[in-house]
Amino acid sequence: MTSSDLLRSELKRRTRFAQVLHRDTCESTQDIAAEWLRGNPEPPGDAIFWTDHQTRGRGRQERTWDAAIGLDLTVTFCVTAPITNPVALAAALPVAVLQTCEPLIKKRLRIKWPNDIYAGDRKLSGVLIDRDTHNPDTYRIGVGINVNRRDFPDALAESATSLRLLTDREHDRGSILLTLAEHVDAMVTDLCANNYAERERLFAERLGLLGKEVVVTAREVEAGRLTAIDLERLVLDEKVEVPLAIVRSLQAAPTP
Repeated sequence: MTSSDLLRSELKRRTRFAQVLHRDTCESTQDIAAEWLRGNPEPPGDAIFWTDHQTRGRGRQERTWDAAIGLDLTVTFCVTAPITNPVALAAALPVAVLQTCEPLIKKRLRIKWPNDIYAGDRKLSGVLIDRDTHNPDTYRIGVGINVNRRDFPDALAESATSLRLLTDREHDRGSILLTLAEHVDAMVTDLCANNYAERERLFAERLGLLGKEVVVTAREVEAGRLTAIDLERLVLDEKVEVPLAIVRSLQAAPTP
């Protein structure tokens, strides 16, 4: 899918995203979406902002997101929807990303808490969600996927991967964007309807910590066996419930 007009037409036909803005380069697609929202006094509908190159991409906790010019997919979905439990959005979004990427690489991906996507021990994708300060039902859903790059800066060379490296072939970023938009659209629809079951199952499965000894950092540090987790809370030792909204870190307990 090389035609931008065709991509816009398919996005409008197959998803909620009737508006699409593409830029060759920008500082951050999250910032473009925020600027667009500021210019519209009322929620202006759902839109996509994507670029060939971000110069100041952001990850969680203000970390930088490295992207290669014209090789990666860097996109922000601007969505206005009555999601009753916004915390569930942060857990469901990485599921939408792995549903997009797994059919391309023909192997299972995993989620690293809270919302990075890994192939083995190498990072493939990261996400970032910002809630609009003026309209609490509006979200800027940022996704970065390493698509066609073959190498990374020295600091990432041993910890990152791409769809190209995993499959030994190039991928069309427009086609990936369309598939991702469909999964994001379906995710938002299901969250608005409180239809969580399949995403909860995939989230818990691909997190890979259920039944294991873990360390949780929330208001305080808790340790125990992770006996349940869904898109809203986790449970340690079948008795200690911790809302995901306050969990800052969740990781396997150190091996004795």
